[in-house]
Amino acid sequence: MNIQMATASSSLSQTQKKIDTIANNIANVNTAGYKSREATFQNLLTQTYANQTGEATEPGRETPENLRVGFGSKIGLTTLRNEQGSAQETGRDLDVMLEGENVYFRTQNGDSIHYTRDGSFELQNQNGTLSLVNNSGNPILDTSGNAITFNSDPAKLAISDTGEIVATDATGNEQTYQLSIAKINRPEALTNVGGNEFSLQDTEQLELVAPGEEFKTRQGFLEMSNVDLANETTEMISTQRLLQFQSQAIKMADEMMGLANTIKR
Repeated sequence: MNIQMATASSSLSQTQKKIDTIANNIANVNTAGYKSREATFQNLLTQTYANQTGEATEPGRETPENLRVGFGSKIGLTTLRNEQGSAQETGRDLDVMLEGENVYFRTQNGDSIHYTRDGSFELQNQNGTLSLVNNSGNPILDTSGNAITFNSDPAKLAISDTGEIVATDATGNEQTYQLSIAKINRPEALTNVGGNEFSLQDTEQLELVAPGEEFKTRQGFLEMSNVDLANETTEMISTQRLLQFQSQAIKMADEMMGLANTIKR
């Protein structure tokens, strides 16, 4: 495979990954709490060909000497964009919007703790008790690291701005919990595990936030995705054109090799 084909083919596969990232953003434009991702490219290694005989043969040259040939590009970084999404009022008591930078609800998934911005909670019967869970059925944790459960179906459920939950049953008995909110100091360390949830391997980036500090909860609201549909559509069109250009480069390299094979002495 010649240099032209190798360069175009390597860039072709990486461009497809960027298209996949953009498509995933567009598909989740209406997903509550979804945070968009942005893929950026970086150059692969370059090779220098010494094709200048000396400065005297090219007076006035300002560009670097010799010829540099690249070998394509690759996805260097996929950045998680943490801008606050727009608020959508639902009027539902179990919908909770989280306001704040790099803060997440904590959920229990098996033996692991996951993090999410999706505040569309539900009550689910688990072993005879009602548990507060997310859309995936994973329990929501309190500040003690325990699942939030209720002895009976709450007749009234109030959630304050500081994340305090007060559940009142039909007889007037109350149960109080505090939502556990985690701040991730380096969001790039989060790993997407599906279901609009993230895992965190580097726990040094984790900080549990005290009630009322660095975040605010709003009952009856949901944070929508922060996907800019117009921008993502524009990026999709631009990236598809780049994909077509790279495909055309492979075709041109093939035609040039075919032409070389037909040359006769």
